[in-house]
Amino acid sequence: MSALTLSSCVRAADYRPDIDGVRAIAVLSVVAFHIGLAGLPGGFVGVDIFFVISGYLITDLIRRELERSGDFSFVAFYGRRLRRLAPAMIVVAVCTAALAYFLLLPDDQNKLGRQIRSVALISANHHFLKHAFDYFDLGADTKPLLHTWSLAVEEQFYLVWPLLLFGVYRIGKAVATRRNALLAMLAALFAASFAYCLWLSAKNGPAAFYLMATRAWEFAVGGALCLIPARTSSRGIATLAGAAGLALLAASVTLINEGMLFPGYVALLPVLGTALVLLAGALDRANPVSRLLAMNPWRSIGLISYGWYLWHWPLLALARYWSFGERLLWRDFLLAGPLALALAWLTYRFIEQPIRLGAAPWLRDRRQAIKRILLVSFGIWLLGTLSMELPARWPWPGQGAVIAARHDAMAMPKACDMPATGIPLAPPAACLFGRPDAAPQVVVWGDSHADHLMPMLDEQGKTMGLTLLRRVYHGCPPTPGAVPAGEGAVRTWCLNFSQAVQAEINALAQTGLRGVIIGARWRGYTAGQHGAQREKLGLLDATAPAVTGSLSAGAWRTGEGELTHAASLQVMEKALEDELARMAGLGLRVLIVLPAPEFHYPPPECLQRMPAAQCDVSRAEADAARSSIRAVIERAATNKPNVRLWDPLVQLCDGSVCAATNSAGRARYQDRDHLTASTARTLGASFQASLQWLAGDDATP
Repeated sequence: MSALTLSSCVRAADYRPDIDGVRAIAVLSVVAFHIGLAGLPGGFVGVDIFFVISGYLITDLIRRELERSGDFSFVAFYGRRLRRLAPAMIVVAVCTAALAYFLLLPDDQNKLGRQIRSVALISANHHFLKHAFDYFDLGADTKPLLHTWSLAVEEQFYLVWPLLLFGVYRIGKAVATRRNALLAMLAALFAASFAYCLWLSAKNGPAAFYLMATRAWEFAVGGALCLIPARTSSRGIATLAGAAGLALLAASVTLINEGMLFPGYVALLPVLGTALVLLAGALDRANPVSRLLAMNPWRSIGLISYGWYLWHWPLLALARYWSFGERLLWRDFLLAGPLALALAWLTYRFIEQPIRLGAAPWLRDRRQAIKRILLVSFGIWLLGTLSMELPARWPWPGQGAVIAARHDAMAMPKACDMPATGIPLAPPAACLFGRPDAAPQVVVWGDSHADHLMPMLDEQGKTMGLTLLRRVYHGCPPTPGAVPAGEGAVRTWCLNFSQAVQAEINALAQTGLRGVIIGARWRGYTAGQHGAQREKLGLLDATAPAVTGSLSAGAWRTGEGELTHAASLQVMEKALEDELARMAGLGLRVLIVLPAPEFHYPPPECLQRMPAAQCDVSRAEADAARSSIRAVIERAATNKPNVRLWDPLVQLCDGSVCAATNSAGRARYQDRDHLTASTARTLGASFQASLQWLAGDDATP
């Protein structure tokens, strides 16, 4: 065999080249979508295509063995799966970790290490679901192993599926009886999983997207196909099925988009399309559609689709990380296209094929293969651990200034952490700043933009003898009347937290509380478009029935349905007005912190890679970016003598520019929009009069 020849490792009698053609459609769709090619908004359904194919092939493999021998070797099955999946994954993980040392900051390498460990533990989907709402986690475009969530789903399927099929197969002895039992089981599994998928898609989009239980019905559809008796005289029906399947797949890739509720009912389109194409080949391999899919280059692309899928995303994510999360079509095309394809061929030719064909002596014995690959998997887990720990101790020398800026932050007490559900609130004693030995006189309430002012507030509190209670939850606005929603879910934990803080303020108002400081990244909750960036979250009226009931599909994603920019601003204004009026009734003063300027690029990294002037933002642009938010806050505060506004932008910008650096040339921000602790402390003098007024001094700030 020529070194350039691509061939399947399946026996010739069992091999269906048209399935590799379907794999080609799947991987091309996914890669095109990730690159950002126009006209293919539904390319992510390529993953669903893979799930149906896996259900078909694995069910067929297990069924054949059971019918041939009456028994099933779990050791042999899991050995084949490990030999098929683990070696290439190991190579990609090692290469990704090596590149990341030079490109990612230590904190982000720590996150990559956790991703690698989740891959080794077959739990990547659960890992990424857990961090779907992590405020300071990497953006989706810059998580190097995000794509392994789908591999984890497949691997979890491989763990469960043989046990289910083997158990059902034991029900009867006749072939027909066994097939009927298997079909009944698959039908029941389809019904349960699909119903769960529909319910969870409406309740919690990310969970429905990532969990194996909500995708099992897709595997079940593929599994049911292999139990349909093949016919050799159905070319017309096969051709019709294949053509209809291709049409559905084309519609899926071109018509489905990220704004739709997914998986939900929408996933039926690619699943049914894939099933029809597979069915066409099962009915008659010589039908025109199957013959088309069996031709090169489709077959060859399908054979290396696994490697291509593995390589393309880390290359994209690392490049986008280095360019501050920005997409660049020509660069992304070259990386995820020709380069990833070349790496996929090399991986297939020199790693996947030799191991699967037994050319690697240490993997020929299946029992030993399991032990050794599990040992290597443990090594990958250790690689993840090293990626978490070593860069923090021995970072790449070129990252010194960036690391210093990132770490220029105030360490918050662990006991004053943020509970996953928003409640119960941390003990007040653990969250006191300024003068910590007295009852709270001021509550600091908000999100991470309230937190980045805590170094200044703590310092001023000590100077003035004030006790400040920190009530901060990242990604949650201080608005009990409005709850953020988007990314497939309503942030109920934000509502829990804000309502608990509201109740606490009610009680503290009776025991000496004088005022409340409110600060937030207000624009982050407005579903607004800011240049090329759309904010992920919008606001819903927390008193509306839709928040406690089931939301419509349009209400779950920003920019559609209820989560428009205009609607979010209206909800924010009403929630602020109500809360300010409530605090006036309690006799409390309120100081609202207006938005600080935000930058196109995170200043620490920008200063490492560009001239300082390119890292600044103009005063006019900074003002324009917050104009609608400022108008909302000013209207909400109008005619309320208990409310004052404080504007950090006045201190951080001159008449023409908001500088990314201080007079010493150091970054003033940790990232695009969070001040360093050093910068926050420089604002103390301008804030002192406002704090005095808030604490009860009637002098005008």
